[in-house]
Amino acid sequence: MRPPRCLQTCLFAVAFAAGLTPVSAIERLPIEAFTKPPLTRGAQLSPDGKRLAFLRDFEQRTMLHVADLETNKLTRLDPGGAVLVDDRPKEVSRFEWVGAGRLLITTYVGDSLYGVIAVDWDGKNATPIGGYENNKIMLSGQFFANEVIHRFFDKDESVLMLDRHTDGVGNRNRPDIIRINTDTGHRRTVVKNPGEVALWGLDFEGNARFGILSHGEQTGAVYRENSQAEWRTILPLQNRTNQLKPAGFDAAGNRVLVTALSLEKRWTIFPLDPATGEMGDPLLTDPIYDVVPNEGIPGIGGITLARTLFDEHKKALVGIRYHTESLRVKWFDPDYIKYQAAVDRAMPNTVNVLIDQSRDGRKMLWFGFSDQNPGEYRLLDLDKKSFTSMGVTRPWINPAQMAPMLAVKYPARDGLVIHGYLTVPVGYELKDLPLVVMPHGGPWVRDVWGFDPIVQLIANCGYAVLQMNYRGSLGYGEEFYQNARREIGGRIQDDIEDATRWAIAAGIADPKRIAIFGGSYGGYSALFGLGKNPELYRCGISFAGVTDWPAIYEDSDVAESKLAKKYWREQIGDPEKDRINLRAISPVYFADQITAPVLIIQGKQDQRVPQDQAKRMISALEKVGRKPESLILSRLGHNLGQESDRNQIFKAIVEFLEKNLGPGVP
Repeated sequence: MRPPRCLQTCLFAVAFAAGLTPVSAIERLPIEAFTKPPLTRGAQLSPDGKRLAFLRDFEQRTMLHVADLETNKLTRLDPGGAVLVDDRPKEVSRFEWVGAGRLLITTYVGDSLYGVIAVDWDGKNATPIGGYENNKIMLSGQFFANEVIHRFFDKDESVLMLDRHTDGVGNRNRPDIIRINTDTGHRRTVVKNPGEVALWGLDFEGNARFGILSHGEQTGAVYRENSQAEWRTILPLQNRTNQLKPAGFDAAGNRVLVTALSLEKRWTIFPLDPATGEMGDPLLTDPIYDVVPNEGIPGIGGITLARTLFDEHKKALVGIRYHTESLRVKWFDPDYIKYQAAVDRAMPNTVNVLIDQSRDGRKMLWFGFSDQNPGEYRLLDLDKKSFTSMGVTRPWINPAQMAPMLAVKYPARDGLVIHGYLTVPVGYELKDLPLVVMPHGGPWVRDVWGFDPIVQLIANCGYAVLQMNYRGSLGYGEEFYQNARREIGGRIQDDIEDATRWAIAAGIADPKRIAIFGGSYGGYSALFGLGKNPELYRCGISFAGVTDWPAIYEDSDVAESKLAKKYWREQIGDPEKDRINLRAISPVYFADQITAPVLIIQGKQDQRVPQDQAKRMISALEKVGRKPESLILSRLGHNLGQESDRNQIFKAIVEFLEKNLGPGVP
């Protein structure tokens, strides 16, 4: 597997030229090369290995496609119109095989879940499972489950799902387990919650055997030997820093696997003795990174970056996939070590990931990608001893023309080490470059190493791009995560400012040609930086950025969730008790301090950061005589939208940077 090159520059050491031999500068590519959607993403093999299902955009919508690997016939499954919400475009957000020829599809409209439907691979025999897909008026008692936790691959093509009591009877955080026949849509409850189980652990046969108890700040665990046995408490409720989560059953080792904190306060996988409730030693540790973070980190091409890997036939844990500065995998099974080595020899210039396999284990779907390569799917057939391409995701992209993404680190002002990535225009040394500082959204996510179209576009236009995983970013341990509590507008922003000053001190950035650009929370960070550090940035771009924190508590879709509001109060601040501070860190209230040119991009359909947030910022800047540039898109939600939306967004970004930051390196 090909790891990223690391850049040990800055106040630690200066060695930025090492290993970076200048090459000829690359030609400018059309914006459409970066906005065009991948031809294949989220691919999965059918259980019998005869078909490949994947997502592909068609007529400005994401649809499910199925390729017959024996006949090469391609079938597109149109999800239809969203008839119960003004017939707006409906798209497929995810899917999974539930039989050799049947799939379960989850649909969305904009930012909102629409429903779940089961359908044959050729689009026939559709059966509504839940949500608006049942074509009935949405009432308070309608079934709306969408979390599949087990697939039986039986004659009824049935699945287990979580029932979070959307009918209003019961606690959504105390789910029951239901079994659904995807052929008929019939459902029945098979496991009633014994009390305070928040998370379930199932064995390979689909039996609920393990449950994580939760009561306020207290956690515990229950266990049973089989589906007929009584539940017994193996870990009583108590305050635990190790907030356990099920990570699977290792039947071969007769052990339950859980995620918990190591002594170094890094999240990883532990074996748990179901008889005694005692945890063994962690299966894999890293001194800097979480092996399996408490919360998910962004995926690449539909691939989960951190997870346990099991072999269905061996009924055993065979590996753990995790993300440090790049994606890695630790195999425990010699067969999989052999498969990985063979694939890496065949694809030496990419990070290669096993993403799916047929139920008999004889066909394996692999995905190879890098920072410069958008990725390729390949099928390893153990019987035929063949390794065949199933499709290059973006065949119009030449990896040699893409910019390298270097792993970097720097010290924040309080000494905390911050990791990130620096993408450099092809053919240029790390010296006096025009720079775009690009903080990520969230803030409780992280940037990862891999191909990013918007980063590559900016680099192709001649600008370096600096991304930092400021405190609170996932994957760097519990202390790093908690270090950001109530630090919005505080030490999180210090980390972003310190990244900018680090790039200047290291000689990487031209101090007179630095812009700041981000989306969602990153958009807020851009506006904050423009107001609080006006001497650093020549211009800035906010895409769907928060501008008024007291208002967002009522405007956002978060206002509809008690659990989400509670989390925001703990991590950001209380909109009533902390109102003065929340106003003080909201850009609408210090618009007069923003002197550099600003571009504001916003979607009218955004429910997470509603359009009113952009309107408030535009109005505040206009009142002080600094009218910003703006781009408001009618069908856009809290994302980059479809190709037509991305064309407008990316074009506006490039034109704004060229006008206000100046042209990139030649």
